[in-house]
Amino acid sequence: MNQLKGLYISLILIMFVNLANFSFFDGDYSGIATMLTVILFIIATLFYINASHRMKDAGQ
Repeated sequence: MNQLKGLYISLILIMFVNLANFSFFDGDYSGIATMLTVILFIIATLFYINASHRMKDAGQ
């Protein structure tokens, strides 16, 4: 369940970075926002991989 919360928080942060970039900064920092989005996506992928391995181990 902890991995699921981490995955959800990562998704919320990705959406917040995009919202802040287009709402507050008018797209001026799109390179930085894209970099942050990619880093958050990699973190979310790690949460997903960890959760899938735990589910696989619990099934055995």
